This record gives sequence, structure tokens and C-alpha cells, in this order.
Amino acid sequence: METIFQVSKECVTVRSTGSGRAIVYLHVYTGDGGSVWEKCLELGCRDFTLVSIGNLDWSDDMSPWECPPTFKGDDACAGHADRQLELLIKRMMPRIEAKLSAPPAYSAIAGYSLAGLFATWSVLNTNVFSRMASVSGSLWFPGFSRHVAQHEPAKELERAYFSLGSTEARTRNNFVRSVEKDTRSIVESFSSRGVTVTFEENPGNHFKEPALHTAKGIRWILDA
Repeated sequence: METIFQVSKECVTVRSTGSGRAIVYLHVYTGDGGSVWEKCLELGCRDFTLVSIGNLDWSDDMSPWECPPTFKGDDACAGHADRQLELLIKRMMPRIEAKLSAPPAYSAIAGYSLAGLFATWSVLNTNVFSRMASVSGSLWFPGFSRHVAQHEPAKELERAYFSLGSTEARTRNNFVRSVEKDTRSIVESFSSRGVTVTFEENPGNHFKEPALHTAKGIRWILDA
């Protein structure tokens, strides 16, 4: 099954191998999530529904609070994650799940880069997701690891997947070079609160095989 529609400015693509088990919400920087879907099929993921949400104001919609540009030529982050989460929960999810032949057993959220940051932030601010995956997540975001240490994940959160590329921390950029330390701190924070957590290091830098690495994260949160 494949369905495409629009909510507000966002383009939503729904793909499914079977209803009733799980639904995974994935915000994407470009495209419609098709490359991640293909990798999920190649990896033999259990039956699930993948909802890919694109056409975002990426730096603004995926950031929890304001942040200056991290690289020359980048945009500043306006911190509109709360607005995006409200749109997802109140407008997208009811419309999407009404189209399924059976209610999903659970909902999960996943994302790469800033969308991995958004996924992690989201499970601190809503109880609708019982599983999450942050793949090469921008968890270096200023103040974020401290924020996680001070806030409990929702009680319904069962499983959380985190990954990084093996060379992501080897940068002179003052923002990004703390990413491994911050990610491991967040993994520990989640684990200490009873969430089943895993951390995976993938070979290469932030830009190597994002679709494959995202699919690996989705497979892990589905495998239980």
C-alpha cells in the first residue's frame, strides 16, 4: 500500500507491508522516504507501516529551541519542534491511522540528523510513541543532553535506538565535536530510567549511507 497526501505544507507518504502491528513516523530532509523503505524491505523488517513526512522547514521544524548556524552558510534554528509535534499528533496521526485497515499495535518515531534530535525530544514531550530511533542524531544540540538528564521519557517508552558514524566526532566544529559524548550521555539517561536502549556505531561519517542506517534503526525498534 502506498498513499500520498498533504497536511499543511508537509507532504506525507504512507507505505505498509501489513496493518495492525506497528507504525513508524519518519521526518525526512529530502525525498519521500522511498530509499529508507527499500532498505527496510532488504533488511527483512517485520510488517509495519512507514509514514514519511517531508517538505519541512528543516532547521526550524526539527529544533526544540533556537540555535545559531552551526556551519558557515547554514541557517539558524528557530526552535519550532513544539509546533511540529502538535501538527503530527493532532492532525497527521488521526488522518493517517483512520486509513489503516486495523489500529496499529504501537506508534514509533524515527529520524536522521536533526530529525533524530526531534525524535528524542518528542518522547520527552508526549506519551504517544512507545519506541524511537535517533540515527546520527544531532544530539550535540546546545543544552540538549542536559535537558534530557533533567526530564523523564514518557512512561510508555519501551525501546530507544541511537547510532552515530564512527568519524562523526572527528571535526573541528565547536558544536558538532561533542556529538559522541552527548549521545552516550543521553543513552545512559534513558537506560537509567528503565528504557531498553542500544547504541550502534556505523562506519564512516555523518553522510555515509543514511537510508541504510535509518533502516537498521527501524529494524531494531521493530524486533521485539
